[in-house]
Amino acid sequence: MKSQAIATYIGDVFEDDAISVSYNRVLSSEQLAAEGLIDRHFGVVARVASIEDVADLVVTEAGREAFVQAYGVSWDAEVAAGRVVNSLEAQRRLDATPASLCSEWAKYSAIELGRDTYVSCFADEGFYVLNGFYPSRRSAYLSDEASVAVMLLDFKMDWHEFREAIIGSENPAAAIEESIRGYLYDRAAALEMVIDSIDNILHVSASPIAALCEKRIWLEPSIWQADPLLRALCERTGKSDAEILAWVEGKVVEGASWDTFEDQDTEGVAEALAEEMGGR
Repeated sequence: MKSQAIATYIGDVFEDDAISVSYNRVLSSEQLAAEGLIDRHFGVVARVASIEDVADLVVTEAGREAFVQAYGVSWDAEVAAGRVVNSLEAQRRLDATPASLCSEWAKYSAIELGRDTYVSCFADEGFYVLNGFYPSRRSAYLSDEASVAVMLLDFKMDWHEFREAIIGSENPAAAIEESIRGYLYDRAAALEMVIDSIDNILHVSASPIAALCEKRIWLEPSIWQADPLLRALCERTGKSDAEILAWVEGKVVEGASWDTFEDQDTEGVAEALAEEMGGR
């Protein structure tokens, strides 16, 4: 009932601000699991949490230096000694549930090794754990009662205004009061909900390029093929959909971050990406 009331409130906000919902689908936890949607959505976070051979993990020089500074030993030496494990192996060694592993992980100060890649030292157990928070996050989406509503929104305001004024900061405590996250955060006690920077009600694509990548995970091809950024890139470069998407996927594999495009509008992102990928 609470989730339905929240969904109704969000729908009313969108209507009041002339934001149209052109696609709306609710996926059960069974559907999420069957299609692997949660792991695909979290991408690098999920892959690192379950990486089979830690030696294959790409760690930046800054990450290696941070590891030495934090723990006084080299990354390569600890990996070679088998003391760096993924979150699944950590669960096995500790006989831990996803939630208990996350609680244990939270006791330590994780350091960043690279994009979406974090490690904590479980000193008493004598090993390090990669992305130990992820199994708990994943299981929350895949529990029996869980579901995810997928919406495709159309709005005329700029991206930054939409994310900050309508949705609110990713940290609801810092969100403006009139935003969705700010409004619900102020009423979390009455709703009997935990609303924080992890469970913050909504996920919203941070930029047009992030939206394109996420649409390809969550939507049917007949829908995401009409993506405004994809269409603009095809027009600017003269390349096909397949060529554009292959280039984007290649950049993702290389570890590219789209953070520089956060809150930018479609036209500016299309111009920058078209220049980078070349074309006519």
